[in-house]
Amino acid sequence: MLPLVGHYRPIPDTEDEALTAWLQGQFDEILSHWEAPPRCPHCQGGETVLATRAAHPKPVIPVFRCLDCDVHFRRTTGTPLSGLKFQKLPQFIRLLSQQRPVTDAADVLGVKAVTVVRWIKRTRQWMLQLDPTGHWEAKVRLGMEIRPEITCPHCGAVDRMHYRGFDADTGERRCRCDACGYYRRLSDLLQEQGPDFALEHRVAVRPPSSRRKG
Repeated sequence: MLPLVGHYRPIPDTEDEALTAWLQGQFDEILSHWEAPPRCPHCQGGETVLATRAAHPKPVIPVFRCLDCDVHFRRTTGTPLSGLKFQKLPQFIRLLSQQRPVTDAADVLGVKAVTVVRWIKRTRQWMLQLDPTGHWEAKVRLGMEIRPEITCPHCGAVDRMHYRGFDADTGERRCRCDACGYYRRLSDLLQEQGPDFALEHRVAVRPPSSRRKG
């Protein structure tokens, strides 16, 4: 979260209710306790039976067995959701359409940022399987970088400043210019602006890190 310094407008915190409703319905279906056996995801055969009912703590969702290829599976088997263990799923779904950084979502969900990144990546892949047109997947905003709309005072570059860590002494947010490498505290930048200045933010698609696996 941005520190409460200077004059700025908060980062947008809006939810796309249509996306939330659609995606919640898809999750409700695939994570359902419904015991009617689906087709086998391995051989596509229809000779399937219920093997294990959903229970607490495991299995969370029913396990089925294919009589043709003798393989056990869940409804998530063969999908990008396979193996994922979501926490606070309804909150995660609501966050997906919001323009918020991953670290902020991680704090809300009580997990590591790398976990949220994995959830976003797999969920987007699954959404494209459900809707190949990309209509719903394009509405995902979580994880996109929020950048301040402010001119670099050192080189004059426009739209090149971004948030980069915190000051070691004061804990205040720092900004860095991609054009010249100039660092400055956000509070100092705001003090140099006119009295009517209000800091705006824009959303930038952050390229995947070359050091990140998966």
